[in-house]
Amino acid sequence: MGLFGGPTKQEPISSAPFEGDTYEEPFDSLPTLPKAHSNTIVAKGVTFAGIIRGEGAVQIEGRVEGEIDLKGSVTVTTTGTVQGPITADTVRIAGEVQGSITAREHLCLERTGGVHGDISTASLVVENGHLDGSSTMLTPPERPQEPDLDVSDLQFGENYQVEDEI
Repeated sequence: MGLFGGPTKQEPISSAPFEGDTYEEPFDSLPTLPKAHSNTIVAKGVTFAGIIRGEGAVQIEGRVEGEIDLKGSVTVTTTGTVQGPITADTVRIAGEVQGSITAREHLCLERTGGVHGDISTASLVVENGHLDGSSTMLTPPERPQEPDLDVSDLQFGENYQVEDEI
């Protein structure tokens, strides 16, 4: 018996059409997978012992005991500690590092950060953090130069007018 005393109405159940043993769902296109991020996080409370080598960005919130060698960036947060050398393009220290640091492009030692070791970098910012070691300034890495363009190589649209020089 249905609502308010009327008879119940049943909806017909239709089955999906099958062609032989296969069933094809009507998809316009499959969804694309998200792009993989090349970020790695060593979480707070985690201790990693070994070598971290590769490309991308590494954020250390826990503890790393070993070498870090990256083409990319390393961030040591306020809760992070590293015991071992760090080599990367850019390095940001807000926690503690016991070991030498080579930052090919830039190193930032934040006010909460501390380094017990020597640093080498092309650009150094110290925000009142402490450095127990020496610093060596490197020559900045060479950037690829843009090719020289000749005015005759430029192309303009149909409505562009060149003004004569006076």
